[in-house]
Amino acid sequence: MDQEPMKIDSNRIRTLREARGWSQEHLAAVAGLSPRTVQRLEAGGRAAHESRMAVAAALAVEPERLLEADTPPHAASASMQNPDHLEKIIPWAMLFLLALAWFGYGVGKDLALRDNARCADDPVQCTR
Repeated sequence: MDQEPMKIDSNRIRTLREARGWSQEHLAAVAGLSPRTVQRLEAGGRAAHESRMAVAAALAVEPERLLEADTPPHAASASMQNPDHLEKIIPWAMLFLLALAWFGYGVGKDLALRDNARCADDPVQCTR
């Protein structure tokens, strides 16, 4: 593999970093790079192979995605807005929320019944 510095897509790095709500300093810490290196990468500089690999690992993307794209930028942003994995996650998320609501209803009902029984036994102690 060629070890010479290569031109990277600085806008893609910035977009991925900002999508996570990370500062340049945070990305540098996660990637094990200096903040100045991240600043140079986002300013459109060239990246050594190791720097590109470290940033790709920190951002959880394939290293090739950080190279200057052969595809137009709007195609990359469209794929980020509508990832395929959401089709698998949404039903599980809905099932989780349904289970959470069911559990919350059961707990709330049990607490209400316990409170009602306590108030029926000793109305003086009841603080409604």
